[in-house]
Amino acid sequence: MNDLKRKYARFLVEGCLKLGKGDKLFIIGYNLIEDFMQLVKEEALKLGVIDVKMLINDPFKQKELYLKGNYEEIISNPIMDRTMYNTMAREGYAFLSLSSTLPGFYEEVDAELLSKVSHYQLKSISEYKEYQLKGLIKWNISAVPNKIWAKDLFGSENEDKLWDLIWNICLIREDDPVLAWNKKLDKLKRRADYLNGLKIDYLVYRNSLGTDLSIGLPKGYLFCSAMADTNRGNIVNMPTEEVFTSPDRMRVNGRVYSSKVLLHNGNIIEDFWLEFKNGKIVDYDARKGKAILKGIIETDEGSHYLGEVALVDYTSPISLTNVLFKNTLFDENASCHLAIGEAFPECIEGGLNKSKEKLLELGLNMSHEHVDFFIGTSDLEIKAVLQNDCETVIMKDGNFVEV
Repeated sequence: MNDLKRKYARFLVEGCLKLGKGDKLFIIGYNLIEDFMQLVKEEALKLGVIDVKMLINDPFKQKELYLKGNYEEIISNPIMDRTMYNTMAREGYAFLSLSSTLPGFYEEVDAELLSKVSHYQLKSISEYKEYQLKGLIKWNISAVPNKIWAKDLFGSENEDKLWDLIWNICLIREDDPVLAWNKKLDKLKRRADYLNGLKIDYLVYRNSLGTDLSIGLPKGYLFCSAMADTNRGNIVNMPTEEVFTSPDRMRVNGRVYSSKVLLHNGNIIEDFWLEFKNGKIVDYDARKGKAILKGIIETDEGSHYLGEVALVDYTSPISLTNVLFKNTLFDENASCHLAIGEAFPECIEGGLNKSKEKLLELGLNMSHEHVDFFIGTSDLEIKAVLQNDCETVIMKDGNFVEV
C-alpha cells in the first residue's frame, strides 16, 4: 500500500508535471491528506526539484468560519486568502492541486454566501489563471482519497478501496505508468487530429434524457487532449480520457440535461438542465441544488455561456467501474461533458499568442468561473455538421465512431 502511494506520488511529479533538476513545485491540498502531500514533496526533492512549497487548507475551520462569520469577516480571514497562487505563478512554480472530495460537506452553509466567497476567491487569483491559460506554468490536478469521501461512496471510512480504484484508473499498477499513459495519450491525440481535420461548423447532441443541443465551433477550432502544450507535454488532469475544445460562445442553442450529479464547493447539484439561446443560458432548473447552480451561472457575464466541449467514451475505464465518484476530475472522464465559463486559448489556432480582446472576437468565452458538468449517456448521439454542409456522426450510443 505505502509503496503504491509513493509510486503514485512520484508519477504525479515526474510523469504528469515532468519536473526534474532545478524546478520548483507548489502543492495545494487539505490537511486530511497532508501525509500524501509530504510523500509528494519527498519524491520531488529526490528528482532534483529545488524548492517545494505547500498550501494546506483546513476545511473544518473554513466551514466553522462560514457558519459563524459574515462575508467581510470570511474574506478577510487569512485562511481564506488565495493570493499566494499569484506569487507562485510569477515565481515560476509548477502547481499540483490535490483534489480530495468532501461530498455534502457544506450543505449547512448558506448557498448564496458560499457562491459570493467563491467568486471573490476566483477574482483574487486572476493573475495565476492568466499564467495557466496562456500555458506559462505547468499544472496538474489529481485526486487523493480521504475518510469522508470513502465513507460517502462505500459506507466505510476505510480508504483502501478508493485507493485501489485510483491506482487502477491511473495505471499506477503498471510496471511503467509513464509508458502506459503515453500509449493512451497517443490514442487521444489521434482522435483530436481526426476531429480537427473534419473542419466542423457545429455539433448536434441528442439523447433520451431530452438533450437537444446545437453547439457552434469557432473558425480555427482545435480539439486537444489533456496535455498543457506540445512543447512541455505535461498532463494537466490525472486521469484523463477526453478530447476537448472551446465553442463559439454565441452559437449554442437548445436544452441539455445533466446525466450525473455535480459536486460544487462541497454541495450537490442533481437532475438539472440548462437552456441556451444564442449562446446564453436563458433558463435552468435542478431537482436539488438549484441555488448552487444559480451561483455558478451568476458568477459574472461569461458564466452565462459555455467555455468547453469535451468528448469521452461512455465505456471509458472510469465509466466501467460503475462508481459515481462525486469528484469532477473522475466523473468528467466517465462522460461527455460541457463547462460553464472560461474557454481555453489553446483550443483555437494561435490562441496562446492572442489578446483577450482578439479571443473574444473569435468567439471564445471569458469568465472567472469554469465548472464542468456531465451529459454523456449510453444513447447519446453527436452529429458533426461540417463547414461544407456535409454531416457525419462522430459519437453513437455514447461512444466514438472509430475511423
